[in-house]
Parts: sequence; structure tokens; C-alpha cells
Amino acid sequence: MRPSHPSRPSETAARRTPLHVRLLWLPEALPGTLFGALDVLRTTARIAELQRPGQARELSWQIVSASGRSMPSPFASTSQRTSRRAPRRPPDQSLLLIPALNADNAPHLGETVVRATAALRLVERHVQAGGWVAACGSGMVVLAELGLLDGHRVAAPWVYQSWIARRYPRCNFGADEAMGSADRFFTCVAPASMTEFMLRVLGHLHDPDLAQACSQVLLHQPLRQQLTPSLVESQWITKTSDSPVYRAMQWLQANVDKPYRLAPVAAAAAASERTLLRHFRQVTGMTPLDYLHHLRIERAKMLLEVTLHGVPGIAEACGYSDTASFRRLFQRKTGMSLSEYRSRYTLRARRPHWRVERQAPRG
Repeated sequence: MRPSHPSRPSETAARRTPLHVRLLWLPEALPGTLFGALDVLRTTARIAELQRPGQARELSWQIVSASGRSMPSPFASTSQRTSRRAPRRPPDQSLLLIPALNADNAPHLGETVVRATAALRLVERHVQAGGWVAACGSGMVVLAELGLLDGHRVAAPWVYQSWIARRYPRCNFGADEAMGSADRFFTCVAPASMTEFMLRVLGHLHDPDLAQACSQVLLHQPLRQQLTPSLVESQWITKTSDSPVYRAMQWLQANVDKPYRLAPVAAAAAASERTLLRHFRQVTGMTPLDYLHHLRIERAKMLLEVTLHGVPGIAEACGYSDTASFRRLFQRKTGMSLSEYRSRYTLRARRPHWRVERQAPRG
């Protein structure tokens, strides 16, 4: 499966494919998996609206029963994309999400799936029509019961793995990856990974750029978490360490916008310049300057996404006095220009939405 948040975006903007998601509600479902999927869908739609205000909405969803009928959503009042009337989409632009199922043990899981005849028919019709299916955790047993995973290699929840392997011998459940894809199906072994799972599925079926932007909001971003305090003029709070490389990295993180010289970095690391260079490369695979460029590019990405500052201001905030050199470096590292990156990954409203009308003076 193609990742929804690649480390190096392609130079050509990805095409956003319309997608309608049906979230299957069953009495035995773990509701957290459905709510987790709804969180991702709602966040993705809001970011899409920020990026393209007023444009046609291309991501929609609804909660459906085993019979396929639309059910009321707890967020119906705050989301216009949740509708009782599903939009008309071709089968290849439709996704059916099967939640994880609650079961006391493996035999109970088998009994639950066998009794869910209406849900089995719904999934079967959806697949026969050419639609996509995403199954979370034990929900993948629905696919296995229908024989849809026969001949494929996927991972299974460890607590049910031996039972599933015996019950469905035509499928190989020995994969190690927590998330995977087979034919037109996506699977995830852990309900706790629902957010990342939905982002990957949306990146594959809907829009990888939008999924990446959403991942910056919903998934933990260690480097950005470290960089953010310096942007609001807060002091860095870091752990002490006896590692010269660690101390050098902390110094570089705290001085991203300062001119680079190796001597103060080595002094902060309590090591000679030659020793620091050797160990830094051994540990990180790059030089201190390469690492600093990496930090600066990450800061530039964040500023492009969430602020309205121009390129000269962003370049200065990232430690570059030469705007032209900054532009070339950003293009080389990311594969796109600064303006293209801002257009694709912005996480704030366009400038007109921030405008304040001038008030007439009081007479």
C-alpha cells in the first residue's frame, strides 16, 4: 500500500479522487474504531476546506446498518458531509469500513460472524460491484468468511491468529505488517491504529497530499513537537545526556535560526571538531550541517503550512540570509518549490479569510 504521508513528495501534485465512505455499524462492533474513522474523515474534510475554500466537496461518508440503510450520526449537526442520502459515486470511488468486533474468544468471534448474515450479504454485494473494503482488527474475519482473502497474505490479530489460520486455511495470515492490502481490501490488526490506518487508506484512494496534511495534525510529530516552542520564543526543555552527538543535536535544535559554525557545536558537545564530525556521521549518517539543514527545512514546512509570512521572513526564521539559496535548497530537499508546497499542504485559511474591514471613524 502506498503511504499516505511520504517523506519526499512527488513534483507533480496528486489528483484528488472523490470518495464516499460507508461505516458499517453492527451491534457487536467496537464503536471506538468507527469513531476513530469519523475523527479522521471530519478532520480531513476540514483541512480540505481550508486548502480549497468553497470548492466542491469530494469526501463524504455515512454510517450504515447491516442492511445498508443510513443511520443517524452523532455528528450530523456539525458535518454537512454526513448525509442520509449517499452521493452517487462509481463503485471504485466507494469504501466500506468494517469495524473491529467484540468477542469473548475465538469461537465466539466465529459465531458472531456466521450470525451476521445481513452484513455478509452487504459486504459481498459491495465487493461484487467493484467497491473497496477496509477491515479493522477482528473485522477482517468478515472478509475471510466470504472467501475474499483466499490466496492472499495478510496479518491477523495475534489473539485470534491461530484460530483464524485453522478456520480459513486458504488464506496466509503470516504477514508481519500491522497494516496491509490485498486486491481491493485493506486490513489493520490493531484497533488502536485506526487513525493511521484511515489516513493510509485515504492516501491511497482519495488524496495522498491531503492525507499527509491530516497526519501532521492527528499523528505524533516528534521533530515538530521539539521545534514548536522555539517559534513562540519559549525555552527548550531537554533532557541531559552524556552523548556528544546528543548534545550537539540539542544545540542545533535550539539554534536553528543562527548562522552555522562547527566550533560552537563542538563546544556544546564537549568534543573536538574532528571527533564530533566522525561520531555524528556514524550515529546519524549525516554531518551536523546536513542535520541543521534538515531541521531548517522542517521548520520552513511548518511555517509555510500554518502562517501567512512571505518567503524572506520564513528564510530568516530558518537561518538563511540568502533567500535564493533557501529556495534552491528547499526545492532540492522536497522536490517542489516553496509556493507549491504551501499550496498543497497549507493548514490555515487563505488570506482573504483573515481580512478585517476598515471601520469608518466615529463622528
